[in-house]
Amino acid sequence: MKTISKYETKREEVKAKKRNAKLYPIYKMFSWDLLFFYSTQYLFLTQIKGISAGDILKADAFYPLFIIIMQLPAAICADFLGRKKSIVAGNFIMMLYVFTLIIVPNFAGLIFANIIYAFGYSLKAVQETNLLYDSTATRGGEGLYPKINSKGATGYYVLDGIASLVSGYLFVINGYIPMVICLAFTLISTLIAIGFKDIYVNKFEQNDVSNKIKDYKSDFKISIKNIMNSKRLRALLIFMGLFNVLLNIMRTYRDNIFTDLAVNPETFSIINAALTLISGFASTFQDKIHKKFRNKTFTVLSISYTLSIILIGFILLSGGNNILPIILVLFAVRSITMSNYYILSERYSKNFTTPKTRARVSFAIEFTTNIIESIGLFLSGVLLDGVGVTYATLITGLVFMFLFVLVLDYMKTRVGLKPEQYDKKDIELE
Repeated sequence: MKTISKYETKREEVKAKKRNAKLYPIYKMFSWDLLFFYSTQYLFLTQIKGISAGDILKADAFYPLFIIIMQLPAAICADFLGRKKSIVAGNFIMMLYVFTLIIVPNFAGLIFANIIYAFGYSLKAVQETNLLYDSTATRGGEGLYPKINSKGATGYYVLDGIASLVSGYLFVINGYIPMVICLAFTLISTLIAIGFKDIYVNKFEQNDVSNKIKDYKSDFKISIKNIMNSKRLRALLIFMGLFNVLLNIMRTYRDNIFTDLAVNPETFSIINAALTLISGFASTFQDKIHKKFRNKTFTVLSISYTLSIILIGFILLSGGNNILPIILVLFAVRSITMSNYYILSERYSKNFTTPKTRARVSFAIEFTTNIIESIGLFLSGVLLDGVGVTYATLITGLVFMFLFVLVLDYMKTRVGLKPEQYDKKDIELE
């Protein structure tokens, strides 16, 4: 399989790139995550579907494994469909995921829905960032990628804040209304994606499917080899795996905490909206944070995030009156660090990649972090069922603080160095 420019003239190619760069922030604003869903997800699954918080985490633990399984069929489909059609198809499958959640009744149905979600996400996620890179990257580096990606993320947080505010009130009227609106927004994402233009096309040869499977096996071996050889990549993967799983754990723990504090759905939605808007505002400072802290950025984000969790655990344990405002301030710290981590981790993980190595590095990141997430989410579900959300939050904060201290010490001589300080195999990946 060969990849060639879709356009006969440079002018046509530049026009297509400009179209994608202009459309991408709008697309990301609608499609980065499921609008009208996550603000009431916990309430919908626990109150409407009758699934416990621990079972939600256990079901979520299967999702990273499904992502790994779905990578090969998604990669094969993406090669044949191209970037644009893969993004369109992925968003359509996300519509099927939301529809499945609406109709399935129990824990087993939630796991089945996660299988659908895994394929849709695998099909579209990598192609989204690659399409933007195709459209913005310059010969000297990443070009306008960070600016456009950040603009889309900020727009998403603002829109999600509005959606979060409204969805709680709609949930009180009928628990299914936010889900139906979420379904409509996935349709909007699909329609926007139709407006993209492929920059490159794949020229297929005989036996391309069997060759793709061989390439996948080869990429898997090379990815593992890169992880083993590159101290920089290995350190990044361990850190990102831990941070990703902690973010996902605390999403469910947070909603459980609000429920235990007798927060009603309307207030629930206001809180989620406020936290989302804080995330959106904070994400506009990602470049300033990067320039301010440089190779200390991950240290600042991870330690501040984990400290906020530990403090929440101790405050819940104290059982005092009127603790909700203090907990909200600490969750605001969580929102600030979370929004900047998502953007900066994507940026840092691609710093040394080339068009040739980008897919393999993406695969290594997905494979490693998903395994860590799967183990962590399942254990957090067991912990929540066993000791309740107060002790689970405190224990999780203390354990991850210990792990981050170890990992950050390990990263000290492996990440954030000057280019000349790296070994050749750290930055010249296969």
